Amino acid sequence: MTQEVEIRKSVCVWCKGECGVLVHVKDGKLVKVEEDPEWGRKVWPPTRACVRLQAAKEYFYHPDRLNYPLKRIGDRGEGRWQRIPWDQALDEIAQKLKEIKEVYGPEAIAYSMGTGYRTDPLQLFRFFTILGTPNAIKQGHICFFPRSQVANAIAGWFPHYSVRSATKCIVAFGAEPLIARPITSKSIFDARERGAKLIVIDPRHTRSASIADVWLQLRPGTDVALLMGMVNVIINEELYDKEFVEKWCYGFDELKARAEEYSPEKVETITQVPADKIREAARLYAINRPGAWIEGMGVEHLQQSIQALHARWILAGLTANIDIEGGDEFAGPHPKILEYGEVGPRVVLTSEQAKKQLGADRFRFFTFEASQLIAQNSEKVWGKVSSAYFIAIASHAPMVLRAMLTGKPYPIKALFEFAANPMVTQANTKLVYKALRSLDLHVTTELFMTPTAELADYVLPAACWLERPILWDFCGYSSYMVAGEAALPTVIPGEYEHKTDYEIWRELAIRLGQGEYFPWKSLEEVYDACLEPSGYTHKEYVDKVRCELKPPKYKKYEEVGFATPTGKVELYSTVFEKLGYDPLPRYQEPAETLISDPELAKEYPLILITGGRVREFYHSEWRQIDSVRKLRPDPIVQIHPETARELGISNGDWVWIETVRGRVRQKAELFDGIAPNIVHAEHGWWLPELPGEEPWLHGVWEVNINVVLNDDPEVCNELSGGWPLKTALCKVYKVKKY
Repeated sequence: MTQEVEIRKSVCVWCKGECGVLVHVKDGKLVKVEEDPEWGRKVWPPTRACVRLQAAKEYFYHPDRLNYPLKRIGDRGEGRWQRIPWDQALDEIAQKLKEIKEVYGPEAIAYSMGTGYRTDPLQLFRFFTILGTPNAIKQGHICFFPRSQVANAIAGWFPHYSVRSATKCIVAFGAEPLIARPITSKSIFDARERGAKLIVIDPRHTRSASIADVWLQLRPGTDVALLMGMVNVIINEELYDKEFVEKWCYGFDELKARAEEYSPEKVETITQVPADKIREAARLYAINRPGAWIEGMGVEHLQQSIQALHARWILAGLTANIDIEGGDEFAGPHPKILEYGEVGPRVVLTSEQAKKQLGADRFRFFTFEASQLIAQNSEKVWGKVSSAYFIAIASHAPMVLRAMLTGKPYPIKALFEFAANPMVTQANTKLVYKALRSLDLHVTTELFMTPTAELADYVLPAACWLERPILWDFCGYSSYMVAGEAALPTVIPGEYEHKTDYEIWRELAIRLGQGEYFPWKSLEEVYDACLEPSGYTHKEYVDKVRCELKPPKYKKYEEVGFATPTGKVELYSTVFEKLGYDPLPRYQEPAETLISDPELAKEYPLILITGGRVREFYHSEWRQIDSVRKLRPDPIVQIHPETARELGISNGDWVWIETVRGRVRQKAELFDGIAPNIVHAEHGWWLPELPGEEPWLHGVWEVNINVVLNDDPEVCNELSGGWPLKTALCKVYKVKKY
């Protein structure tokens, strides 16, 4: 029976825009998706201009979409699969989990997770905590965790999307919001219209840099020195807020002594940014208050990521730009939603299991210990613990991968992946490949076959955002909360059988005898429980509220202090000190640079940076969607015209990018917005059009820049274990043509 077209209210999470959309549905089929004109938070470019949204129908009904569970029946990587029923897949996976747990212990099971709102990270955490494993591989080491946890440790909260119309100075630090952050992009334009200044810190001349008042084009990896140079200027010129520093900052005298080591002239020799420009930026930020920062993954990809973010918060503390309108605003936990620890049966990993977290003995900042150390201060000030403290716990991925191969310090025998594609997104692809092939059990939930899925034992077809509800406040950090309904069915008999990740975890938990920890039959019921303080069910919230901004309240610290051990902004970090690290930022030359390894530089004279965002794709997603891929059909490496001329490279030539670890090829784009000794290669690339079976694996060995990058624990950030993606030495040469 043909029904009328229904319009359902949903939230698109194909990027960080989190746009409110109206999904037109007829007979359970997608007709179109359009911008919701009543959505309360605007973005730039506007939602209706998004190429991904325009391709929604093409994406959902793509012929390569995974629609039924698959079981490997040939050798791993051979590309031979058998379609099996869901019950069989879950029964077999549960049985294998039981066997591995009984023989090797629950710590032998690991899981990998990508972007948070691609799945439900808190219920994922619940499932594996019940299982008893401390081992999670997350992209959080190089995305979001450094930003949020440093903010928590130094100032007691993380400000999310803080640029407002009242903001007088914006600092884009290793970020390109005009491409990657539609919400912030709109806020920047609004603030600029009111006269806000813009400082951009980036080795590349990005779109943001093109409209900046000051562009600090630093040598890759020298961010700590640059920011400490700005600290030096602000202190020595007495541009800091003396009253705020005296009353609300801890460790000023120690900071002042450390900052004396970073005169602008000395910093110029390290960063290659002129001393006068360092002074100009410091004065611009200190004088034009309130000021807000936008940090990006460019910072989190540094060998000294944590130290650089610490220095960023020192600058905010010195200038009293914290928890004020237009500055780095602290929204605090949303009063209308329960946090993870407040919903359902309480689940806690035993201290014995927590101590087995791989990498925790060396990289202590994303551990259970550090999370508890930070969370206790949050509870003291905010009255509850943010859900993000549970998410920002991750084993050191390079060490987990090595344990898969060596069995040391204990074996890892199983890996689950949710919204993750480590064969493309994890550094040192050759190691990832060997590690995945060594597993006894490898399960991937996916929308499409990827290079990672091709190496799995079971591939489970996941529901996308159009098929599941959403309730999102960015792990408690955001000043807003958004909700959307499931617009499309997860199952249409004879066409497809998808499941939400939550359904998979719950059904596995029931088979493992742990069903009581998942009393909610659906994700909607989970969200009903979370919304209890609001007085709404999830459906009612979608219908009546949908996008809710939290009423702001500023300078809350005057009543309760900051959520840190001292109750102040910790310029000198007692958290870092307690964990055994330097409590103040100090610059160290990265392990692989023209300066630190001059012998290697003789053969590899160029600096390779990667990770810059493009509007068409989201990390490793969207390469198989024709209408989008046609807009950017090939991976691009940017190279300075002078360097290209010396190497005989023309615009559009295919070139090899080679490091001591291997080589891949991308297409050259001549770009004068970087220094002549730097190249920038796009990340996230694979070629879905190539065969999936080995040796092709969808072109992962040809174009994926992670093949040539390093994840050796010896070069990772000493606090967090984050791997460096911005300072590799390389050479570039033309692909031979006949």
